[in-house]
Amino acid sequence: MKFNSFVMRVILIASIVLSIILSWKIWTNNTHYERRTDSQTTTKAVSRKSDRKISDIFLPTQILWRTNQQSQLVYNSKESLVPKLKEAMKLTKSARFKASKLSEANYYQAITTDDTLTLLYPDNISYAVFKKVFDDSNNQLSRNTTFNRIKITMGNKPQLTLMNDKSHMTYQTTMRQFSEAQVKRILDHSDVHLNVKESLLNHKPFIYVAADQSLLPYSYLVNQQPENYYITTLLDQKNTDNIDAKEQGDNVIYTDGANNDLYKRLTINHKTGEIAFVKYEDTKSPTGLTKSFETSFAALLKTGNSLSGMRFYSYDEDTNSTTYRTYVEGFPVFYQTNFGSVKVQLLPTGQRVDFSNYSLQVPVPAGDKPVTLPSTQAVLNQMTKNGFLLENIDNIQVGYEWTQETSNDQVIDLNPTYFIQYKGAWRSLSALLAQKAELTEGS
Repeated sequence: MKFNSFVMRVILIASIVLSIILSWKIWTNNTHYERRTDSQTTTKAVSRKSDRKISDIFLPTQILWRTNQQSQLVYNSKESLVPKLKEAMKLTKSARFKASKLSEANYYQAITTDDTLTLLYPDNISYAVFKKVFDDSNNQLSRNTTFNRIKITMGNKPQLTLMNDKSHMTYQTTMRQFSEAQVKRILDHSDVHLNVKESLLNHKPFIYVAADQSLLPYSYLVNQQPENYYITTLLDQKNTDNIDAKEQGDNVIYTDGANNDLYKRLTINHKTGEIAFVKYEDTKSPTGLTKSFETSFAALLKTGNSLSGMRFYSYDEDTNSTTYRTYVEGFPVFYQTNFGSVKVQLLPTGQRVDFSNYSLQVPVPAGDKPVTLPSTQAVLNQMTKNGFLLENIDNIQVGYEWTQETSNDQVIDLNPTYFIQYKGAWRSLSALLAQKAELTEGS
């Protein structure tokens, strides 16, 4: 018995020693792995700052093809068709643009012409930005001329028309060296065709989705940068000892503390991942739409976050703010932040940038089935039935709702649904109806 007891003790001691050795290896290897991951992430983020141009971020977001009295939103789920169409319609020297202001009826007729390809922006851009995006060497319009549609009318003499949905101004020219066959080959490679129609709502044209159109949900791994990264890139401080830091609830506020009038402030919310960066400087805010776009794009690059799928979304003239959103399959992502993906406001003496520490990184398999959407008209009817006034609708569109998985905070789900801008505020259809129900119950 004594011998057996001795053997058992030896085995037990050996097991404990082996366990300690294995645990030590796991801990040290894991630390090495985490360092390597952080190093790679930071290196990639720094390199991203220089690999995006304004022509990438200000690409059109949607492609509308109309033939046989039917309009379709088209895209390819494997690659973006917009850059290919951009190459196909490279603008050579062409006839001068003819400017026209149309009535509402004539403008609607112009946007619903058959055999047309339209590249759509969610809001107006300027002609100077258009020239950068499409490598246009012509100087035929004022640099701050605005429009949100680029329409190509097919035929023996293909026409290019720049169109402004708000003012009903159009600028038309004849295209030279344009290959209709090449464009149709590109469209043939699109694997998604959503039947839509353009309808007027509150005197503005909107894309109405037909009934029973299906979109796939997606899941993505998200990337998150360490706080020191933003201190280095935004506050330009490699030594955190020179930074004043204080906590306010879920927020940590970093300031350089150099000067009350000329300083930088970085606020990071640990709960939501939202970041606000304010820079006060002795410079006046830029004048003109193009300058505002160029300045806001430079601020967008400065964040150092991934700009994959990032597109220009809107411009607010009253606050001199430009909003950028992440796009998936030609549709915007909502709820990544309260203000879009990134919002850049140009202040009288500086700028403010609001953005998220989370960015889409790698798509992961999503087992969910395609989501069948009701028609846009059915959604509007539902809103009317629930007491909403159509005249208070500023915008309505299909988008992807950003939802963090409860079981894994590094994975987010993107589910297609309707989003409505009602009295200036964006809400998903379900959130808007729920809000109305709460108000009704509380009244």
